[in-house]
Amino acid sequence: MEFGIMFFASSKDSLLGNIYDLVKKCAIYGDENDFSSIWVPERHFTEFGGVYNNPAVLQAAIATVTKRIRLHSGSVVMALHDPIRVAEEWAMVDNLSDGRVGLSIASGWNPNDFAFFPEHYTKKHEVMYEGIKTVQKLWKGEYIERLSGNGKMASIKIYPDIVQKQIPLYSTVSANPEGFIKAGKQGFNILTSVLDQTVEELAEKIKLYRKARLENGLDPKEGKVSLMLHTFVGQNEEAIIEEARVPYCNFLKRNKKIFEGLAHNRGRKFSLSDIDDEELDEFLDFLYDRFATSKGLIGTPESCQKIVKQVEEAGVDEIACLLDFGPSSGRILENLKHLNKLKESYKVLETV
Repeated sequence: MEFGIMFFASSKDSLLGNIYDLVKKCAIYGDENDFSSIWVPERHFTEFGGVYNNPAVLQAAIATVTKRIRLHSGSVVMALHDPIRVAEEWAMVDNLSDGRVGLSIASGWNPNDFAFFPEHYTKKHEVMYEGIKTVQKLWKGEYIERLSGNGKMASIKIYPDIVQKQIPLYSTVSANPEGFIKAGKQGFNILTSVLDQTVEELAEKIKLYRKARLENGLDPKEGKVSLMLHTFVGQNEEAIIEEARVPYCNFLKRNKKIFEGLAHNRGRKFSLSDIDDEELDEFLDFLYDRFATSKGLIGTPESCQKIVKQVEEAGVDEIACLLDFGPSSGRILENLKHLNKLKESYKVLETV
């Protein structure tokens, strides 16, 4: 099992001072302690998370202070961009990092994000897959045809060439089985979560993914599945679980639209706005008690081994440890050593 580091939410605390200092310090720690990757998202127009509006820029900065850790987008929302620009930006980061880039691509779901390309919203999935094809072609050093400023067609090739022969591509998928199957057919890796599915349900979808790879002439074992888990590992299990309770519940409150978007992806109508404040607090407290130890790495290095083993048996290859869901920057940094202990102790268990 590999362990990566992920950012997504940005707590109030991390917005103070140098807002990217936590990311850089965690990246350096991860680089020095053999974490597999660092994932940064693309989010727009929201106080909590909007500081991550360009993962290529942030990963370019991280490339200059790290040497080994892989630098992944989690995710690029393809339908918000011209794919030529995506190819150019990440080719630069691949060069800056000497070939450590990986891209997870998402279709997007928040209508306001599509202020960049509002015409793409209703066809976002089609735009995403067409964009991926363009990016892949450009990374191969091939030319594409585009209309130039003088009204004539021009052959376009990007520079610089990428360092890797092929940049690893991931598809960001939720609980929809079709997303796993399509990723398998296309030969993409997977970035997913258990926010709206159980580990057992995820295991069945990973089987569908591996089967789709096999049926399309691809090695089913080579496809990589990365799973995002909320992470807060410390010395005392009971104390850590209680310390993370309020930050986790506040994270859910701040990200109501995520749950509504997940419900929409599953063909359901759901809105936390329909629940009054008291009921919402009770509901989120219930979710936390249920999720903390069954859908997150919240506890001690010893207590968290159970969920690591469960997701590994489900077919997960890497855990992307979501750190900034609400705890203070100081506590996140303090507890990295305990997360590292979990990583190293689990590595020992795997060899026994």
